[in-house]
Amino acid sequence: MTRAPLLWPSIATPTAEIVGIKDLNAHLTGLKFSIESWEAGLLLYQTAKQPQLTISRSVARRWLFIGCTQCILELHHLRARLERIQSVQLRKCPSLHAAIDMLKLRSSRKKLDEYFPDIESLRHATAHSGENESHPEDHAPDGLYALSGFREADVYSTPYKGCMRRLAITNQSLELITKVIEEFFSGFETAAAELEKQGHLE
Repeated sequence: MTRAPLLWPSIATPTAEIVGIKDLNAHLTGLKFSIESWEAGLLLYQTAKQPQLTISRSVARRWLFIGCTQCILELHHLRARLERIQSVQLRKCPSLHAAIDMLKLRSSRKKLDEYFPDIESLRHATAHSGENESHPEDHAPDGLYALSGFREADVYSTPYKGCMRRLAITNQSLELITKVIEEFFSGFETAAAELEKQGHLE
């Protein structure tokens, strides 16, 4: 089970940074919830592939797409949260900077983009699917059809701006996402330990 490091203000934390450190802690916890939410989308997708006999094929097929949508949007939210933590939240906590491993933060964000290069395009294609399907000349690679679906086993694909965008809805993808977040979390271990050593505020 992936655990977010506890960054809580200490008795030595400058007053002006108390709220900022609490916000940072909330964002780190949010990353853990993003992993769990992605996993929930994956489990719905996997359940829909082999539904109980009481579930109609029509409903199960819709569940497949709901699970994929959840995974796509949650991955986008996760990526945005990583960026916000590094570019916004850390500015509010200058007393922690020396104890945070910025190389690990940058490395993990880079890996996420390498593992999932279509995050942004998938999000836009999913959030505006009706509009995109209405303009296949702008989005479909063949200029004829802007159809989303499964052209490969367990790989959801959808056209966006003339290219097919893909995301594997698999346990392997979940493992990669978890690996990225665990590396990101590890960049805060020293800061968390120092705050604990100083003594957390109530």
